[in-house]
Amino acid sequence: MKPRSAAGAAGLKPFDLLIALDGNGLNGFEGFGGIAKLSCEPGAGRFDIKVRYFDGIAGGHATQLNPSGTVGFLGNLSQTLLFYDPRTLEEVARCSTLKWCAPDTFYSSQTHVAWLDDRTFITVLGDSFWKFTLDDLQRPTRLGKHGVTVPHALKKTPSGNYLCYGAMDHDDHGFANQVGIFDLRDNSHRVVKLPATAWHLGMHPTKDVFYAPTQRCAAQEGSWVEYTIAHFKNYLFEIDAERAEVTRHLTIPKDLPGALTSDVVVTEDEVLYNACASASIVAVKLSDFREPRWVDERASLWDSVKAARTVWSNLVESASRANIPGQPHVLLKALRATRFSAVDGSYGLQRSPDGKWLLSAHRGLNEVRVYSYPSLELVKRVPFPSIREFFPQHFGLLDDPRLGFHHTALLPVEAAG
Repeated sequence: MKPRSAAGAAGLKPFDLLIALDGNGLNGFEGFGGIAKLSCEPGAGRFDIKVRYFDGIAGGHATQLNPSGTVGFLGNLSQTLLFYDPRTLEEVARCSTLKWCAPDTFYSSQTHVAWLDDRTFITVLGDSFWKFTLDDLQRPTRLGKHGVTVPHALKKTPSGNYLCYGAMDHDDHGFANQVGIFDLRDNSHRVVKLPATAWHLGMHPTKDVFYAPTQRCAAQEGSWVEYTIAHFKNYLFEIDAERAEVTRHLTIPKDLPGALTSDVVVTEDEVLYNACASASIVAVKLSDFREPRWVDERASLWDSVKAARTVWSNLVESASRANIPGQPHVLLKALRATRFSAVDGSYGLQRSPDGKWLLSAHRGLNEVRVYSYPSLELVKRVPFPSIREFFPQHFGLLDDPRLGFHHTALLPVEAAG
């Protein structure tokens, strides 16, 4: 699909796309930790890039902004609370969480938070949710148990009554197959059982309803530390937070491009999410909740040739984390889920504040794709610099150039002043 010109879109307000960075590896749990900012003025055709990596942080994963857009949180796999200024990307505070809780599994960390107001947020420590304030990070308050294996994405409902969260598979407890709902009024929790694991979710803009696509992984010899992609059917669940029950769901056959997930965007009309392993964007109308429409983001042959360093890097890391002699079917299933592409797809997805654009952070090709919305016609591809520019002493010309796009957040420029 060739991009069309963005001319004629004058009058649209500027906004910033913040992208969490985890470096140029396949396993984002172990890479770098940073933030990229894409300042967007679609009407003028301007897209400005700023990148910042933070020393002493690994496994950058997600970013959430406080309500006024003046403070950003960089979730990570380093058991560290790290905050930055979204205008400058300068660090403003950090705090180790190991004094309160050591992880019971390798990938348990503070990857996401839910902001209650500009200074207060909730995150997970061990088996419980804790409330922190930026004014005194050393004195959190325990709220109550979350009730699931390892909480992942956290979202507050529009009413403010509930905190909804996905759950990761666990080395000791097996498949999670659940999501959780925490009542912020009395600090109690309820668990919704599911037929498959769901890490990520998106909240309806006006109702206490959320949407959770499945994250189907395969353990490597009993451990999910270096999981592979499972080639099973996938689900999208509609869940009522007040009733703590699935109200509708759809099922996607395994041979359609719906493997793995990242950001979930919900409008009044539809839910959209990254199927990052299959290099697709999935869009489902809320009116009938049956038939997905697909945006194919799989790298073309020419894109794959240009991304040869990324292809080689992904193949080497895939081979190094899979037991090929003992379990060759695991890697073969993963390749089928990716549609035999060695270039990963998009991990970040946001809709512009005016609703006219959909932005997709394509990890494998190290670019942000701008689509018109709701037509989902490709408008522009914005290339990002190589990671070598930020770590010249560690990476050479032949190394994988990806910055490591992961979860994203959107900031209207006026929100941050």
